[in-house]
Amino acid sequence: MRYREVPITKQDTPLQIAQRLLADRRPYSALKIVDNILEQRPDHWSALMRRAKILEWLGDFAAARTTYVQAGESGAKTDVVETALARIAEIERQIEDGKKCLSDGDAKQARAILSNARKKRSSAVVELHLARAELANGQLDDAEELIEDFLRERPGHKLARKIKAEIAEHQVQNGPSEQPKGKAKKAKKAKKASPRKGADPAATFLANLPDRIAALDAAIGNDDESDAKRHIQWLRSKTEHLGVTNWADDLDHAKAAHFAFAKSPTQALRNYDPALIAKSVEYGYIIWPRRIQDYVVHRSVLDVGCGFGAFGNGFLVAGAKSYTGIDPQMPLDSSTVKNKRKRKKADLGVTPNQIMERCPDIHLINGVIEDLETKATFDAVVLHNVTEHLHNIRQIIPNIRTLLNPDGHLIYHHHNFYCWNGHHKMPNRPEQYVPGLAEHDEVADWNHILIAPDLPEDHYFNTNLNQIRLDEIKDITYDNYDVVKWVEIESPEAVAERLTDDVFARLRDFDDSLTRRDLMVNAALCVAKLK
Repeated sequence: MRYREVPITKQDTPLQIAQRLLADRRPYSALKIVDNILEQRPDHWSALMRRAKILEWLGDFAAARTTYVQAGESGAKTDVVETALARIAEIERQIEDGKKCLSDGDAKQARAILSNARKKRSSAVVELHLARAELANGQLDDAEELIEDFLRERPGHKLARKIKAEIAEHQVQNGPSEQPKGKAKKAKKAKKASPRKGADPAATFLANLPDRIAALDAAIGNDDESDAKRHIQWLRSKTEHLGVTNWADDLDHAKAAHFAFAKSPTQALRNYDPALIAKSVEYGYIIWPRRIQDYVVHRSVLDVGCGFGAFGNGFLVAGAKSYTGIDPQMPLDSSTVKNKRKRKKADLGVTPNQIMERCPDIHLINGVIEDLETKATFDAVVLHNVTEHLHNIRQIIPNIRTLLNPDGHLIYHHHNFYCWNGHHKMPNRPEQYVPGLAEHDEVADWNHILIAPDLPEDHYFNTNLNQIRLDEIKDITYDNYDVVKWVEIESPEAVAERLTDDVFARLRDFDDSLTRRDLMVNAALCVAKLK
C-alpha cells in the first residue's frame, strides 16, 4: 500500500476527515480529531468505532479491542463488533506466528503468514514485520517501500530505523535486489508516481530532528548563542510539525517542544536543562502538561498540590510562560520523586531547590495556597489528582476564583473515590488482584466503599481522601464557573467485568444512592473559566 494523499473537502464531517487522514497514513492526526469528538460525547459509537480502527492500524490491539467493546455498548452493531474482535485476534496470532518463523530462520513462511495478515487488515505493525520478512527474503525494494511508509508515521521508531539501516547496508554490499522483472518494474513505477515520497514536510522534519537537536546542544555547550538561536528559530518555524508526534514520550521531541513552544528563544534558553527534560520524559512528567497544553501555552501556571514539583519542567516544555508549584509536603532538599510511568519512587537527581536554580521560571513553595503573595494571580490553576485529597475542597474550588486572571482557567483531573481503585492502594488494576490476600480483599471490588465509614479517624481514607462524590464536585464547579469541558473517563473493560449484578446489589444495599456511573467513572477532567 503506497503512501497517498486523500483530498479533504469543506463538506467532510470530522469523522470523514479522520477516515481520510487514516487513508493518507496519518493516524495520529486522525486520532486527535476522533478524541476531540469523544471528549464532548464519550458514548459516540461511530467515533469509538473509528478510534478502534485507528488503534488497530497502529498495532495497539489491546486498546482497540477495549474500544470496539465500548462502541458496541454505545450502539454499534453487535455483529460488526464481533467481526472486528475476531479479526484482531487472528491478526495478533498471525503476527506472533510470523515473528516466530523469523526467529526460527523460516523467512519464506514468515512472509506468507504476514502477507495474509496484511490482506485481512493492513496495519502499520503488520507492515513493520512484513518488512523484516521481505528483508530476510532478499526483497530489498519491497522491504524498503514498507519501511519508508512506516517511518513517515513514526520517524523515531528504533526498530524501523534499524531495519532501514540494514536494508541500506545490504544494498551497498549486494546492489539492487533481484526481484521478478514485472514486480521490479511495477515498484519502480509506483515510486515514480508517488510525488510525496520523501517529501512530506512533517516526516522530513521529524527524521532530521535528532541531528538538529544534537547541533543545538553542541552550540549551547560551546556558548555559541547566535548559532543556538539559529537552530531554535528553525525549530520554532516547524512548530506545527510537532503535532504529528507525542513529544511527551521522546527526548528529542521533548527538547524540540521546549524551544518550539516557548514564548521566546531567550526564555527557552534561560530554562533549558537537557538532563531534567530527559528525566521528565522518563518519569512521565510531560504527559499531563501536554494533555492540557491549549490552556497553558504562553501562560502563567499555578499547580496546587504539585507533589515534588517535577511537573514544572513538563509545563515549560509545553510552552508555559512560568510555573509555580505549591505543596505543604514538598521537601525542597530531597531528590526523591515518583516515577509516574512505573508508579514507584525514584531519584530525579536534583532537588526542588536545584530545579529553581537551573530553571528561573519555575517557582516551588513548600506551603498552602494561603502562603502565596496576597495579590498573586495566574492564567491557569491546575490540580492533577489532587482534588480527591483536599479536605477543604468544597472551599478551595470556589476560592480559586481569586487566583485567576480574567481570562484564566481552572483545570483539574479528579480521581473518583467510588471507582474500583479509588482507594489509592494495591491492587490498582484487576489483573493485580490476588484473591485471598487480606490487604487486597479488604479494598478490591469496591469493598473500600463498604469499610470506609467504620475506619478510625487516623486511617488513610480519613486523613488523605475526602471521599467527595462525583456529582458534588461537579455541582460545586458548575455553580462557581463556566465549565468549558467536563469529561468523565470510564474505567477499563476489565473493571466493568468485576461489577457483576451481585456486586452491584451488595453496594446498593449499603447505599441505594450509588449508581453504576458512580462506580465505573474512574476520573473526571474539568476545564472551567470565570463567570
